[in-house]
Amino acid sequence: MAQEFLDEATEAAKVLRILSHPERLMVLCQLREGERNVSHLLQNSALSQSAFSQHLTVLRQAGLVATRKSSQSVFYRIDDPRVENLINAIQGAWCAEQGSVTQGGMSTQGVQTIAV
Repeated sequence: MAQEFLDEATEAAKVLRILSHPERLMVLCQLREGERNVSHLLQNSALSQSAFSQHLTVLRQAGLVATRKSSQSVFYRIDDPRVENLINAIQGAWCAEQGSVTQGGMSTQGVQTIAV
């Protein structure tokens, strides 16, 4: 039983390490809204296409996203429901709607969401 918990914690730590990079987190936040092609994802990044592609490769190799090719376009989607749950939790904690009030009565006026 202790080994099972350790294995699960190790897997979760690997996913969190991947999510810790802002570019990869931004990609997953966009994909939370549904499948997107690479061109659309790249529009929201300051990275070169080559550097951005490396981040997509990390997400794909970790099994967090899947791809679908249509003609010359490659589309990405979240491929693990646990990742989608994590992204939802992150957006709920850090990306409150404009003008909403957080716990304790503090206003989040002017806060923008990560997702586009």
